[in-house]
Amino acid sequence: MKTAKRPPYRKVVAALEECEERYDGLVASIDSTADSQLAATIATLKREIELRRGLEAELLTAVESERQRIGQDLHDDLCQRLGATTLLVGSLANQISVLDKKLGDKVRAIAPLMTETIESCRNLARGLHPITLASAGLPAALAELADRVPGHVQFDWPHSERIDFKPEVALHLYRIAEEAVANAVKHANAKRITIELAVLDGKAVLQISDDGKGISGKVAGQTMGLRNMRYRANTIGAALTIEGVRDRGTSVCCILPVGNQKT
Repeated sequence: MKTAKRPPYRKVVAALEECEERYDGLVASIDSTADSQLAATIATLKREIELRRGLEAELLTAVESERQRIGQDLHDDLCQRLGATTLLVGSLANQISVLDKKLGDKVRAIAPLMTETIESCRNLARGLHPITLASAGLPAALAELADRVPGHVQFDWPHSERIDFKPEVALHLYRIAEEAVANAVKHANAKRITIELAVLDGKAVLQISDDGKGISGKVAGQTMGLRNMRYRANTIGAALTIEGVRDRGTSVCCILPVGNQKT
């Protein structure tokens, strides 16, 4: 029996978990090791940290490649097929109306439903593979994200300023904003969400704030979505803070050194 091939990111996840275990073991050993062994232990610890960062970057790259493939398949294949089906339904409705107008009208009513399905499919494709990010830049992609999310989402960006991010940096910042917005909508029951992008003191600052139920310190370090945001921030050398106050909302702030931007 042929075994299904595991997605590439599964292997990286397993390796990352092993690295995490070794890291915890090394940290625990520092307290018990002799002074003569301390230097060697610290050197090994540094190598483990570098390996972990490499695995995190590899994991994120594998995940993005998979998302891009699925997004392109949705847009280029499924949406095209649905569009062709919509045209056929319209043609069939016209033919049926000649014989039975009421039945023809019922068949014709399928076309708008198909059109809505196509739009939903395109929105899914944009979420999986944000084409606007590559074609128009991070501000345009964040504005599109704000328009696409149900509810009141506002994007603030001083249009007089310009930041040309490296493609991989822009993608990670976009995903951090996307994750923060999704958490605010799904888990915090937020009514208002604000995405802000600015340059302050020579640093790029991305902040996502909401008026939801807030988040506890314990939760901030445990959920996979928040951990993914930290992985992404670490990968691009950014500082990420997540602060929440009960019944007063949550603020996610990512600060990126100017050196990580295109010149």
